[in-house]
Amino acid sequence: MFFSDELNQNNPIEVEEIKKFLKIFDVDYDFPDITYVIRDNGEIIATGSASGNILKYFFAKCTYSGQGAIGVIYNSLLEYIMEKGYNSYFIFTTPNNKAIFESLGLNEVYATNSVMLLEGGFYNYDKWIDKVKGEIGSKVGKRGAIIANCNPMTLGHKYLMTKALEEVDELIIFIVEEDLSIFPFEARYNIVANEFKDNDRVKVVKGGPYIISRGTFPTYFIKQKDKMLDIYTELDAKIFADKIAKDLEIDIRFLGSEPKDVVTLAYNNSLKRILEEREIEVKIISRIEKNEKPISASFVRQLIKEDNIQEAYEILPISTIEFLNSHEGKAIISKIKESS
Repeated sequence: MFFSDELNQNNPIEVEEIKKFLKIFDVDYDFPDITYVIRDNGEIIATGSASGNILKYFFAKCTYSGQGAIGVIYNSLLEYIMEKGYNSYFIFTTPNNKAIFESLGLNEVYATNSVMLLEGGFYNYDKWIDKVKGEIGSKVGKRGAIIANCNPMTLGHKYLMTKALEEVDELIIFIVEEDLSIFPFEARYNIVANEFKDNDRVKVVKGGPYIISRGTFPTYFIKQKDKMLDIYTELDAKIFADKIAKDLEIDIRFLGSEPKDVVTLAYNNSLKRILEEREIEVKIISRIEKNEKPISASFVRQLIKEDNIQEAYEILPISTIEFLNSHEGKAIISKIKESS
């Protein structure tokens, strides 16, 4: 019988142990919220970790596979996230673990040749997509989609959205719901919703856990190109193409051109290829510039940090300016200025 122990991340020896173990599986340890390990004769033979409600790093030495070690790790992590108040969760694992996790009651969201995403708990993809269908209503004519973080919304974002509207009868704007940005999700969502509140051809939708979330695309938030980037972009793109676009009858996806960010550029290229293979149109719209610089949210944040508020306002839509003038907005301005 196996027993799991929590890894002490403050102990350099234990950290080095887990790094060495994961290297066997070509995975880098990124210091998740918690890690459990199983040892035999003092050596790690199985592990699993949790970051928020994302469970990952499920690996066992091949000589111990099929002996229940992964199930023991899973139960320890499940108890941990339930204590943290999560009522749904996702698992990143390799496809060869499918039978193990399905036997534990989890459902497959999507799988590629390299990685599988499963989900458990009270919330699932079917419930989420039904909710979105209820919000956007029946399809009318050509339906387009944009996914945006808007940290914050700029005139660049509005230009992309307005140009997209010229080519479709209705446009769904998914706002990335993961709260890892300086502007909180609710603020980002409300800014975009307010900007288009008088246009009934635009539906602003909460992205949920299936659109560029920490679950489907963690490298979006890491902003570095590594060997996992292609794996994660493929997963995220195929979830959109084979599930979301299909279920919501999306005809065309609009992307902003990406001159600098290697992660977003790789994502755009992967998404374009995968969607077009499935006969979903993709159009890349060139970014607009000011003073020969692309208008971007990062540029806006830099201007705010440098106390060039008026210059920042020149490249922001009215809804973002109104938010920045609010009590919450002023607090975010102070936070940006104080950041290193």
